[in-house]
Amino acid sequence: MSNIDQTGETPDKKMRLTNNPPDCENADCHHKRAAAGGSEAIQSKPESMEDCMGRSMELLSNTFAASAKRWEMIVYPSLFAFVLLAAYGFFLIYSLSTNVSRIAESMDSMTKNMTHVAMNMEKVTQNMVLMTQTVDSQSTSLHEVVANMRGMNHSMSRMRHDMSVMNGNVSRPMSFMNSFMPW
Repeated sequence: MSNIDQTGETPDKKMRLTNNPPDCENADCHHKRAAAGGSEAIQSKPESMEDCMGRSMELLSNTFAASAKRWEMIVYPSLFAFVLLAAYGFFLIYSLSTNVSRIAESMDSMTKNMTHVAMNMEKVTQNMVLMTQTVDSQSTSLHEVVANMRGMNHSMSRMRHDMSVMNGNVSRPMSFMNSFMPW
């Protein structure tokens, strides 16, 4: 008998000629291998347990590679988004610290300006005291003005009375003379 009749394979061990079931424990692995796209599993069947395990490991490796590619499609964009958000967070913190330093500088200048305001407030207080004294003296002067206005009012009243008396004295003779005048 030849080598092909005894083992059912060619001398280069690439293709089996018989349709014997595989002698490994997981006979279903060959169908999965064929479904996964392995053309070699369709043409030939494993000859030993090591070959079946090798093919199973290859199937596991291919499945893991496909899964890794799916994970890469999720992880890499997520990592990019995280880096982008981290950079934006750094920018926010940097701008916040810059704004806080500006606020501190503004507060420092405000403190200096408040010192000047406090010095000027003392002068304003002194001027207000002088104004109060001046208004008090004007108040006393206004009392004198009010008294003088009363005197003037009394004098005006007397002048009005005198004018009315004079009008009475002049109007009678004038009315008599008006009758002789041509105009």
